[in-house]
Amino acid sequence: MRRILIVDDEKEMCNVLSQFFQAEGFQVDLAYDAFDALAKTKLNKYKYVLVDLVLPGSMNGIDIIRRVKKHSPSTRIIAYSGFCDLDITDRVISAGANNFIPKPFKQKELARLMRL
Repeated sequence: MRRILIVDDEKEMCNVLSQFFQAEGFQVDLAYDAFDALAKTKLNKYKYVLVDLVLPGSMNGIDIIRRVKKHSPSTRIIAYSGFCDLDITDRVISAGANNFIPKPFKQKELARLMRL
């Protein structure tokens, strides 16, 4: 079964995305902060990681992207955020993400980026 990790401190966003991906046949894990996300990526192998760039605590989404890609280069990472500046896409791609999508987004747009 395809496995996905959703990293977002907004529980409602996690729940909406979780329902969508479960309906698409994914096993879904959730993490509400960077430390939980990194612990889960060390224990499990994920095909995809979806990560919000703005998270509570000392690490942000770009930190997660770098660390996940370092120990799991084949994991596809899609970053998203409601706070976008002109160079955000370049920064997340440089960190190792495969794609960036600004919030709010439609689930169909996300599925297209993931080629579901």
